[in-house]
Amino acid sequence: MPNMPQTYSGLAGTAILLIAILSSLASPVQAQGSEPSLPYTVKPSDKLIVLAKELLIRPADWAQVARFNQMKDPDFIKPGQKLQIPLRLMKTQPAPSRLVSVSGDVQLGGAAAAVGSVVGEGVKLQTGANSSAVLQMADGSRVTLLPGTLAEVVSQRGYALRDTSKSGSTTWFSGLVRLALGSVETLAAKAANRATPLQIETPTSLVGVRGTQFRVGYAGAGAAGASTEVLEGKVRADNPVQASGADLPGGTGAVVNPKEKEVKVVKLLDAPNTSGLAAEVFKPLGTLALPPLASLPGARGYRVQVSPDEKFEQIVRDLQGSQSVDLGSLALGNWVVRLRGIDGQGLEGFDAVKRIAVSPEPTWRVLSSAISQRAGKTVLEWDGVQANGQAFATQPAPQYTAMLANDAALKNVLAQTAASPTAQLVLGDLKPGTYYIRLQAQTGTGNVAQSAIYRFELPGNWGATVFDLTSGLQPLR
Repeated sequence: MPNMPQTYSGLAGTAILLIAILSSLASPVQAQGSEPSLPYTVKPSDKLIVLAKELLIRPADWAQVARFNQMKDPDFIKPGQKLQIPLRLMKTQPAPSRLVSVSGDVQLGGAAAAVGSVVGEGVKLQTGANSSAVLQMADGSRVTLLPGTLAEVVSQRGYALRDTSKSGSTTWFSGLVRLALGSVETLAAKAANRATPLQIETPTSLVGVRGTQFRVGYAGAGAAGASTEVLEGKVRADNPVQASGADLPGGTGAVVNPKEKEVKVVKLLDAPNTSGLAAEVFKPLGTLALPPLASLPGARGYRVQVSPDEKFEQIVRDLQGSQSVDLGSLALGNWVVRLRGIDGQGLEGFDAVKRIAVSPEPTWRVLSSAISQRAGKTVLEWDGVQANGQAFATQPAPQYTAMLANDAALKNVLAQTAASPTAQLVLGDLKPGTYYIRLQAQTGTGNVAQSAIYRFELPGNWGATVFDLTSGLQPLR
């Protein structure tokens, strides 16, 4: 595990930045002044003494409820009367969260974590290198801990109120996660009943969220501040030390520094163009070339995250680079890469996602190729050599086959050809379009030599006025 702080003593006395959601959605949570509270409508069967015992920790605190609501007679309530009950006076019950994804070295309270583990209040979660975890809160919100992150579930409580529109009661959720180091990505449930916004706290910021998607990062005590990037929704960022603040709508971000008065809100970088990103990398080198920085104005680098699933519930690599990143330590197989630009302040932009394959280094390559149409069939011919530059032995002749697909990852396979003893394969009745192909040669000793993935394109007039293409195969590398 990385060397991380094990306490949060540095939070004491630290200036807190408040970021509160500005949402157009109606919310039952109201406050008199700055006091958070929940609404309750008095029913005909309600008795004051029963209501106080049901809702309050100490029934005698009803006098405070009366003052809070400016009731003329604290001993009298009437049906239809709307009351605001301060949260600090209300009964609560634990609303524990659970780990719904664990990948790699994840510690829960100092012990190895597992999917399904219940996470109670005051419990610390820590992810090691190339490890991640997804915490699902009681309101359905999900907090993803990226590699190298230390966080604590400070509070997660439920407030139960009888529902006047139906039998039974409705539970309102309040939760706070403290981030000591690293990064989290949060997707707050939009339809949740919340007594307070779901909050992510760092030593320099407090982010309150209702129905939005955002990221929070804190690099440690030496960092200038905590970064916040709002992908969806709207937040208000206030710096109480400097008596300043700013609105952060979706698509913007800010690095909040208690030492600086201005909270500079900037537009997040667009998603990178991944059309030129290789669909395959080869071990043992495993280098993935990144798009030129000039193609994403304002970017000084990229963040690259790798997952086996498109939801990124397991993040097995979290890397940064400007020209390339090393994926050589990944296992062979198909992976999903999430790529986003990083600007001059360290804020990260919108994501681009692409599937890639990690494959063994090709053991032979095509030197030249020709594609032709004969009797309505597309035929491929080529000259190839082994990885060491030597030609294949002619006796016994290799048996060539090919896998043909319409995607660079070869997931949607269109055909696999019959074996041929010559460097010529019939690909079938192909229509105009873009295709991807991998060639294999099985030698007389039983070894299989595999080529890289090649791309070729048949023009719209293929088979009508165009019947031959030279140098048709183009490597993706």
